[in-house]
Amino acid sequence: MAAPVLQARTFFDAMNARDFTALELHLSRDVIFDFPGVDLIDGSRRMLLFLKLLFRAYARLVFTVEEVLVDEERACVLWTNEGQTAEGKPYRNRGVTVMHFSDGRIDSLSDYFKDTSFIKDA
Repeated sequence: MAAPVLQARTFFDAMNARDFTALELHLSRDVIFDFPGVDLIDGSRRMLLFLKLLFRAYARLVFTVEEVLVDEERACVLWTNEGQTAEGKPYRNRGVTVMHFSDGRIDSLSDYFKDTSFIKDA
């Protein structure tokens, strides 16, 4: 797998494309995903299912990676996103995703957002 900076960026590119096959290539089978407002999600299949369900709530959702900070086996991805909900409402947010890598794959992700109001509506 690629270096953490490139891997983090290509992971977000795959999210923007809603390419779940490409996303899966970056994840360890036992990945842990910590997403605000939800219990820990364990395993790549459960994480991908969660993302598919989450993306159904958005007609369009595009992430822009602003910066990637790395430290050996970790990457901190600062991002903004914007899009439109399935109901046609505009959506914007800013946040950070912390990724940990092991054996060239992501073995944990933890998301932190500026605006978490959408969670109560999900």
